[in-house]
Amino acid sequence: MFHLCSLTLYDILLGSRVIIKSGIRSDCVAKSTGISGKAFLASVAKFSVSSWATLVFGILSVMITTRIFSPEICGMLNLFNSATSFIIAFCTLGMDGAFPRFFHEPPPGWNVKTLFTRCVSIAVACWFVLSLISVILYKPISSLLFHQESLLFMVLLSLKVLAGMLLTYFLLQFYRFGNDPYHYNIQQILTSFFDRLFVITAAFVSATVNVVLSFATFGSFGLALTYLFIQRKQVFSWKGGWHHPEMHEVYRFALFSWPSGIMFAVSGFIMPYLISSILDVASLGIFASAGFFVAAFGVLQNGFRTYWGAFMYAHYQDENSKIKKTHSYVGIFIILILAAFILFQHPMYLFIGSAFQGSRLFFSLLLLAPLLDLWQQTTCYGMSLAKKNEESLIINVSMIVLTVPTAILFMQAYGLIGAAYATAVIAVVRFLFATWRGQRYYRSIRSKRETMGGLCILVLMGISNTVFNDSLLMESGAIIGLIIVMGIVYREAFAELYHVLRSMRKA
Repeated sequence: MFHLCSLTLYDILLGSRVIIKSGIRSDCVAKSTGISGKAFLASVAKFSVSSWATLVFGILSVMITTRIFSPEICGMLNLFNSATSFIIAFCTLGMDGAFPRFFHEPPPGWNVKTLFTRCVSIAVACWFVLSLISVILYKPISSLLFHQESLLFMVLLSLKVLAGMLLTYFLLQFYRFGNDPYHYNIQQILTSFFDRLFVITAAFVSATVNVVLSFATFGSFGLALTYLFIQRKQVFSWKGGWHHPEMHEVYRFALFSWPSGIMFAVSGFIMPYLISSILDVASLGIFASAGFFVAAFGVLQNGFRTYWGAFMYAHYQDENSKIKKTHSYVGIFIILILAAFILFQHPMYLFIGSAFQGSRLFFSLLLLAPLLDLWQQTTCYGMSLAKKNEESLIINVSMIVLTVPTAILFMQAYGLIGAAYATAVIAVVRFLFATWRGQRYYRSIRSKRETMGGLCILVLMGISNTVFNDSLLMESGAIIGLIIVMGIVYREAFAELYHVLRSMRKA
């Protein structure tokens, strides 16, 4: 469900230009250039602004949609959005990765606007071809994707793909890699707000699948056209001709980064697709309602990930001690976050409609995936630092292949909760493999005892919610007991935090 560390769109952040030698280990630490913890947190917070706004919109959206729409409609909407991301990955041809890579280093004689125009034009041309094929062959393709023959679905999917590709993969990234957090946050906030508003507005016309998908699609398409008009002079340039002798470097990078994007999209699409195929779209709607908690955690996760990649590439040699401490502190943080979600699940589920309350039984298992994905960011960068991206690709492909039989086996045995167990199993296996390979090239873990102990605590917490779901006393006791165990496992890290707090008070 989540991607590994690799030199793709999300790793080449803010134009960071760091020369990384193959096979570097953390034992060889250069002279520290230093970066304060306050500056680190400020940078993370800056890139989390839009995520906080998205969280607020998400809470309001879940409160409304789970009350006005049935699980079937919510499930189909989730499947439609997953299919959109899946198709976008093929349409971009890797240009969404090449554009930020060469944002600060366009071919000689070209500026970033010329580069943007070429990258977008290639992606749109691919979109046109794929859209034409999908409309002509709408019967088999719509049956495969949505389990029903529908020309309307394929037309809407094509428009949604174009809108999403332009907005999220290109126009928004122009602000991001241009180091313009103000416009980046505004555009992302507006996109998130209107995407949800269009879906909710559909209920006032007719709470049916066709109407909801139509409103969601035409709303996003209109928003994309609006931003194209607003940014047209800033991002487009048709000067300089179409071909450039050094564009082959851009094409080469796009070609080799493309598989990572496809793997990421496939991993996000495969579980919703399997649930809708093996069970039904109503089950997918209930399963997806637990995504409310994943989105809530994503506020901090997105800000951390956005900054952490640039920090690692810039300071992997001179801040190794801080990187190791960060790994321990993130482990403590995600354990406490999961504990808080489990202990306060009853008031939080008041936000969700009664038809979707079934996800309370397994939401903690679904949270393991984003929690471990965040923790994995502090363990897996060795592969990227050593330029071993083929290992990331192998792990991604292996996890996708493993997901299919695991999900089928668990769902046939346990139904919908089996899908949650399968998601948790894949998340744990992915974390272990990515950490193993990452630590081979760059040591960012100071204690294997802490890491393995923290992983076991997380898994036990996730399972405890399904075992003691009907007994608040037993569940609370289990969580509190595991928190005490965490204090023992991370006693060194807690001692450090205690001394830091004491020094801050004295200061």
